[in-house]
Amino acid sequence: MYTEQDFTDIRAQLNKRLLLTAIPTVILLAGIIVSFIFRIKLLTMALSLILGAGLIFAYSMLIYPVYAYKRHLNNVLHGKTRTLTGAFKEMEEGDVIREGVHYYPMLLNVGDMKSPEDDRLFYFDANLPKPDWQVGEKLTIISHDKAVGAWERA
Repeated sequence: MYTEQDFTDIRAQLNKRLLLTAIPTVILLAGIIVSFIFRIKLLTMALSLILGAGLIFAYSMLIYPVYAYKRHLNNVLHGKTRTLTGAFKEMEEGDVIREGVHYYPMLLNVGDMKSPEDDRLFYFDANLPKPDWQVGEKLTIISHDKAVGAWERA
């Protein structure tokens, strides 16, 4: 599912977004310093408010989603993983956000298909196309925590 190139690409995208956020931040900070030196209170306050609002917006809309996805890729590629084989039971249509990443919840059954105690919850990356799994199909899932990092038909 994932390659080292995916991880390299997401790191480059995060660095690009950090740089694009840093440029206006430095310009606004310079304006704040100049207005503070010349004691232009209203301009200092206005620039400070713009800087604060801009940083909050940039972090929540531009930086955090990419950072969360980078962390997800790092975990499934380089983190501690486990392997589980079971029968595919279902995948929800709607996605959920878990630790800043969009996933499709899915169930894998490791015993009796009718017994909910044998169901295992996993999260499949919503940025990837949904696989064409059929109910009851045997799958081997490699996961970090509950996030699917790789899969194959068993």
